[in-house]
Amino acid sequence: MTRRAVSLVELLVAVAILSVLLGLVLAAVQRVRESARRAECQNRLRQQALAVFGYESVHGRLPPGAVQGPFEPLGVPEGASHGLWAVLLAHLGERPLADRYSFQVSHDHPANRPVTAARIRVVECGLAPGGATGWTDFGPIDVNPFLADIGLIDPAAKFEGALPVNGRLKLSALKDGASHTLLLAEAGGRPAVGWASPANLLGLREFFPGPAGPHRGGTNAVMADGSVRFLRETMDLRTLARLATRAGGEPVRGDEY
Repeated sequence: MTRRAVSLVELLVAVAILSVLLGLVLAAVQRVRESARRAECQNRLRQQALAVFGYESVHGRLPPGAVQGPFEPLGVPEGASHGLWAVLLAHLGERPLADRYSFQVSHDHPANRPVTAARIRVVECGLAPGGATGWTDFGPIDVNPFLADIGLIDPAAKFEGALPVNGRLKLSALKDGASHTLLLAEAGGRPAVGWASPANLLGLREFFPGPAGPHRGGTNAVMADGSVRFLRETMDLRTLARLATRAGGEPVRGDEY
């Protein structure tokens, strides 16, 4: 009996077919992983929104996006500053940290460092590089009116977002509607900052969806009605600004994000 040998051409064809199949499988696995990671961050945004609404339920007003002293409601003296997550510690399920955190000194004061070194998983993105101590990849949005002065965004009745610095707004102050006003977003490409720092306030260009972000094709955000959105990197800056302002007076179509 004679045995037919496999030719070099046949071997190369088989290797090529296997390579293509392997590439398709790896791409599918990567898409599944990315979808799971995106869903994880979206779930964390929902928990963050629940913390904001929990604060509003207790105090009758939304929390400040950041605090620059003096700020009487929290007893913050002049010169001291704090970020949103420090205000929301108890509503994030971090009561022990809340009991130890002091608003009488700044977030980076030595008295607060044992607290701010702790990690709070719900304000972290698992894909982001993080930092040496407790950090956050999420925050409220700030719109700089100068962007309107130079024509990059449209003029607005108010450029403030839902959670402005030293602001404690009522939900009724969201004149554009809760479903059309951004509450919180994930930093698209900005390095992570300490969760207690007021620097977690995100400027439009700091979190704007782009290739530098942890998620392919855009970034996650939650609206003031608690609904989570994936803001695609193809969104233009003007549309993003409309969503970020609480009383811009301009409509935003649902198909724009």
